[in-house]
Amino acid sequence: MNTTGRPDRRQFLRGVGAGAVGLGLGGCGSSNPTPGAGDFRGQTLTIFVYSGLDKIFQEHFVEPFQARTGAKVVLDAGWWDSIGKLKASPKGQPAYDLVLTDATQGYPAIKGGMFRQIDFDKVPNHRALAPVVLDNWVARERYGVTFHESAMTLAYDRRQFAREPTGWADLMRDDLRGKLSLYDSLYMSLYTFACMKVAAEGNPGTAHAAVSDDLGGVLEFAKRERDRVRFWWPTGTKMIQDLLQGNFAAGNAHSVAVLQSVREKPEVIGFITPDADRAYVQLMWVIPADTPNAELAEVAVDFLLSKDVQAAVARRGAGTSHVEAAKEVAAADPAWAKTYPSTDEQFRALRYFPYDAYFKDWDRLKKAWEQEVLRKG
Repeated sequence: MNTTGRPDRRQFLRGVGAGAVGLGLGGCGSSNPTPGAGDFRGQTLTIFVYSGLDKIFQEHFVEPFQARTGAKVVLDAGWWDSIGKLKASPKGQPAYDLVLTDATQGYPAIKGGMFRQIDFDKVPNHRALAPVVLDNWVARERYGVTFHESAMTLAYDRRQFAREPTGWADLMRDDLRGKLSLYDSLYMSLYTFACMKVAAEGNPGTAHAAVSDDLGGVLEFAKRERDRVRFWWPTGTKMIQDLLQGNFAAGNAHSVAVLQSVREKPEVIGFITPDADRAYVQLMWVIPADTPNAELAEVAVDFLLSKDVQAAVARRGAGTSHVEAAKEVAAADPAWAKTYPSTDEQFRALRYFPYDAYFKDWDRLKKAWEQEVLRKG
């Protein structure tokens, strides 16, 4: 599978979307009234979301939001199509008024002037989010509301282990050579190799620094150790299918997919989200620069950040940056609490994947990943 250009971003979104596709938001009426959610009758808000999430958004966001505001909401689901469609839109008539995107697409698009600054005073629910998730240039410069999504999790087939894994160092075990499965997208699996590298060197907890300070060394390690991988999984759904069929022993995974599946097959699926070198996907809500419906888009973002919506998402296996929602879900679900932050200390320790380090030489990195890691030599 090609990992250069758009297909690489598509793989990223597919991986996250496949993990999130089963989210069933329940009881999403907002307990945090949305200031300014008044009369928007006659306006239409077009929103880009990940494929698989459109039905969920329709029931638990579109319907109550339309009732509250009087506006019409149109969802367009896809993978990497949002940026291309925005670029092709006539001036002042963008394809979307609100876009859910990720760091791999969002960073370059923002720097290219495609998204406008948000009036955070009109999104008061952002104050309920843990400060750390907004501690990045996108949010500081008010180009988007950033938040963490799925965590990189170590998943394994319990039937194949007498001694179950306890951390990323276990992926270096001799008995697992040729029995691993890793995501085919570099943003996640190159970081997994970094975790394996620093653990093998006796320095767990330094993977972020390794990628930032010695990206070339991490890439060389990935090339050298790529034969440990039997399968490169393209989506969370495919990864879970192979795991249940016993096609691999252990590998990385999106926590969303794992938390949903382990409830059904706890005797087969084992998992751990190690504290050392834990990393999360970074997503963001952004508003196209020339939308005529910016005010309505800001009201929509605020509604999406309300406690009830955030708690409902989390109950289905995703993370939430809403502190009170996180505490509520963690108290009721021990497995979720071991995967996502819910205390002040845990939120302070939250880190995204090292996107900034990747973007320092993104094109060369993508080419090397596809030609020298995914394909041998």
